[in-house]
Amino acid sequence: MKAALLKNIGNLILSESKDLDCGNDEVLIKVKASSICSTDIKLIYYGHRDLKLPRIPGHEIAGTIVKSGKNVKAYKVGERVQIAPGVPCRKCLYCLKGAENMCNSMSIIGFHIDGGFAQYLRIPKDGLKAGIINFIPKNLSFEKACLAEPLACCINALNLGQLAEGESVAIFGAGPIGCLLMQLSRVLGASKIIVIETDKKRLEFAKKFGADCYIHSSNKEAFATIEEKTDGKGVDVLIAACSDGKIPGQAINVLAKRGRILFFSGISNQNVPIDYNLVHYRELHIIGAYGCTSEQNRKALRLIHSGAIDVKSLITERICLDDIRKGLASAKNKKGMKVVINKF
Repeated sequence: MKAALLKNIGNLILSESKDLDCGNDEVLIKVKASSICSTDIKLIYYGHRDLKLPRIPGHEIAGTIVKSGKNVKAYKVGERVQIAPGVPCRKCLYCLKGAENMCNSMSIIGFHIDGGFAQYLRIPKDGLKAGIINFIPKNLSFEKACLAEPLACCINALNLGQLAEGESVAIFGAGPIGCLLMQLSRVLGASKIIVIETDKKRLEFAKKFGADCYIHSSNKEAFATIEEKTDGKGVDVLIAACSDGKIPGQAINVLAKRGRILFFSGISNQNVPIDYNLVHYRELHIIGAYGCTSEQNRKALRLIHSGAIDVKSLITERICLDDIRKGLASAKNKKGMKVVINKF
């Protein structure tokens, strides 16, 4: 089996090994599409708190079942599937509350378990019990299906942010996640969507996804523009879909009363002051969002299949597994949006 193996931080190699098999309670998947996420860039080049080495990365995955263990009844050879990467314990307090992505004993494909930058992927028994295998709707391509996972993370974020119909949204970051959040906000009935981005090419690319206002964030008047576009009221939901640690301290000033600031991405500089009096007097909410559940992955597949969310336009490069380093460099340098491995 050919795979991209991360031996140590910064040391990703193409490896050849014996083809995977699966046990009686497992499923073996032939990977058909696996996309590169910004989190993959982080864990490969800088490490990640959940990463266990050595590891085959890749957690945005779609493929075909090629072997099913003799005790497995729910999944058959030949079925087209997408994988929700988190394997929860299903027993802890958070799992029982329906917040499986906060599981105390979570294992994550591509982090703790070998992932999708390989020809084959083995789904363990616990993954089957947790329902992480999702069937791909008829006529939905593997490429589109593998992007259900990042969309599921956006679903989780906006659920936590409690975006309501008629509310306004400001999204800092017009990368792949920002573009998905724009579309999902519209589906949920947002009345005004404002996008702020430092990269002019990305900002221009994002215009195809139908926000109401696009702001180049090098513009010193960006926050004044947000207030102007919301008639001085401020924005109801503000999403930090980038790692710039300066944003929260500034952005909190343009939140409406009872507004919510949502941290989608990890923050690079955490020593930025926030005016907590504003939090107090305006009854503001500060919310984090991390990962997604299997059910949110299934909802994402339905949204993509219905045409409500366009993920195809986000795919700007398709590569062979042999060119994984080229694809990672492209994603790291933000030359395009989503890089999808579709040849193995």
